[in-house]
Amino acid sequence: MKDVISLDIGGTNLRVALVSPDYKLSKVSKVGNDCFNDKEKFYSRVISLIDSLGVDFNEIENISIGVPGRVRRNGMIDALPNVGITDVDLVGVLEKRYPVPVNIANDAEMGVLAEAVCGNGKEYDGVYFITISTGVGGAFAYHGKVKNYGREIGHMPISLNGEFYPLESICSGRGLVRLSHIFGLSIERASDLFTLLKGNNKQAREVYNIWLNLFSEFLSYTKKIYNPDIYCFTGGVFKNKDLILPKLKELNPDLNMVECYFSEDAGLVGSAAYGFSKAEGH
Repeated sequence: MKDVISLDIGGTNLRVALVSPDYKLSKVSKVGNDCFNDKEKFYSRVISLIDSLGVDFNEIENISIGVPGRVRRNGMIDALPNVGITDVDLVGVLEKRYPVPVNIANDAEMGVLAEAVCGNGKEYDGVYFITISTGVGGAFAYHGKVKNYGREIGHMPISLNGEFYPLESICSGRGLVRLSHIFGLSIERASDLFTLLKGNNKQAREVYNIWLNLFSEFLSYTKKIYNPDIYCFTGGVFKNKDLILPKLKELNPDLNMVECYFSEDAGLVGSAAYGFSKAEGH
């Protein structure tokens, strides 16, 4: 088995790595995603990342990519809301340029594959993966196979003050900013909220407690639908895990919750696992 080129597309960053069959990552590179509302710039940025690896494509099985959006069976991406583009034919663009197959799937499905196959979920039957970053993504795997049901979780409606919001619009990194503004706390980024929390800011604490309760409602929903044995968390917001994880455990004592084994590399490892499974004909 040859190496796989793995990409993890996020609303904030784009990451690439060369991944060997034993899941060793090399040539890892990251650039900011400054392509909002610009599809051609997005294509160019992805191509430049792949080109930066400088690989011999005779030694590559395929290119495998996780994206924060719904992917059709033919590889067409309906929309990347956190990038502001729709009808994204990344497979078509890349297969015209590179002499290897290109595989694309939802990034959360890639992440859960990483944790279920060779991460913190490998000893469990049911694994639920959650990433809290620019958006919110999640996916379930059972016995190492992705078993998602229904819509992307970031679009799940959640009630706040008698109104319904998409989950990620008030619970993601950007969502925390919006949630803060709803309750009269002016911040520019999610990290500002955690800075205020560490300074014992009362208003920040109130917003944070609301966020914890909203997220706990979501966890209760996933428990009813999937009944996972373990939850694996990652994402930019979860870098504040010392503030988040103990409180979520306190509010949800019946749930087994841990940080992802691969942390921010979960998407890259999962994309590679997906690529290797495709190379084997699965």
